[in-house]
Amino acid sequence: MTDRIDAVPEADFVEQSVPAYPDILDEDAEPELPADAGERDATEADVIEQAIPVPLEDDYTDEAADY
Repeated sequence: MTDRIDAVPEADFVEQSVPAYPDILDEDAEPELPADAGERDATEADVIEQAIPVPLEDDYTDEAADY
């Protein structure tokens, strides 16, 4: 465990003590996916159509762009 030098709120201490990759040591572990991960209600075209367009970094520096 980590030694506490300064006073740290208990919630912060607990949150920071959780390992970033707890399953890294278990190489044989299969990723846990939801049971219906392969099934979608929407078609691929619907998913793409609902995507939100985000301007590229170059678009922000373009003088003709109305931002």
